[in-house]
Amino acid sequence: MDKTLLARVAALPNMPLSDLKALWRDVYQDEPPGGHKSHIVRRLAYRLQELAYGVDPQIENRIEQQANDLFGSGKKSKPKRKTQYQRPIPGTKLVREYKGIEYQVTILEEGYEYAGCLYKSLSKVALAITGSSWSGPAFFGLNNKAQGGKH
Repeated sequence: MDKTLLARVAALPNMPLSDLKALWRDVYQDEPPGGHKSHIVRRLAYRLQELAYGVDPQIENRIEQQANDLFGSGKKSKPKRKTQYQRPIPGTKLVREYKGIEYQVTILEEGYEYAGCLYKSLSKVALAITGSSWSGPAFFGLNNKAQGGKH
């Protein structure tokens, strides 16, 4: 640390609060926060060094990661669902008896075929069969949930 910067940082704790707030406005281009003088001194000491030497890229990455963990990245995306079952390979036929009728669904590369129609999800197939919302994998017995109720 150069001697001029070291002297500036060392002088901060002895400065009047009004001078610290004026310095804050200069280095942050913003109004100072409320709170204890010691908090403002620590933040100003860090900022003066940051302006003089920059920030280590590793520290910037850690700060960004922590901010993303706390507040999100700002990017809107759907959370990934954890699949509770292993999707059968294409060509597999699923058979389910429901209310005395046997239903067959064929697994395709992209989706499912039931009664000559293409569906994007097993849950949509289960809805077409039952008329109510179901977890498709549960309806067809592909996960550990018991069959026999709405899911």
